[in-house]
Amino acid sequence: MKEKGAIAIIPIKGMITSEESAFGLMSASTEVIRDIEEAEKKRKIKAVIFEINSPGGTPFASKEIATCIENMDKPAIAWVREHAASGAYWVASACDEIVADELSTVGSIGVMSIRPDIGELMKKFGIDIETLKTGVYKGLGLPYEKPTEEERELIKKELDEIQDSFLNAIVKNRGLDLNDAKVKDLSTGKVYLGREAKEVGLIDHLGGRDLAIRIAKERSGIKKEKIIDYSERRRKGLLRRLMEDMMR
Repeated sequence: MKEKGAIAIIPIKGMITSEESAFGLMSASTEVIRDIEEAEKKRKIKAVIFEINSPGGTPFASKEIATCIENMDKPAIAWVREHAASGAYWVASACDEIVADELSTVGSIGVMSIRPDIGELMKKFGIDIETLKTGVYKGLGLPYEKPTEEERELIKKELDEIQDSFLNAIVKNRGLDLNDAKVKDLSTGKVYLGREAKEVGLIDHLGGRDLAIRIAKERSGIKKEKIIDYSERRRKGLLRRLMEDMMR
């Protein structure tokens, strides 16, 4: 058994997006993947804990992170703090084991599309917009034009395809049976508290940071660990970028 080794803690907090936020208020897949690749290359890092506190995000960005975790050689542990919902749970499911508090909220396995309708509001202000377009679906999603039934069906079909990918990934990652009645219940978008989530197989352990570290040590075979917190590294990087922007 190895005597010493490092455990990296990579944060996934706030909305999950595909690009970095100027103020660091979201978790960009590009940034998370960069951290994962760095942790994988460093020999002293023997395991990675993902500190998750996120309501989810875009399907593409969530899938991108989850796929990267699935391809990791080192042990990956998900430590859910307040919540890991929707795309954030997709990410958590890609880890070897999931730890969450009994009051954590996990699940919300579903997809939605939000389209504000400001057409009537614009009319009240006397604003009229004329749209010229090529292609019958080119204006799909414009906030001042109501979608036709055909367009609604197209959007619904896209959402169903994303939902199938999401659910199939969860089933594969968690070793569930797609035909199980519990899995069908999961696909309703229901949110579970930690204890119930453990009962239905969404998480493995009830606990917090200390338990996640203990599991990471067991899986990596080390007795004494050094914690490398990537939150600190990101804060320093953000401050450096802000200083550089101010000096331009």
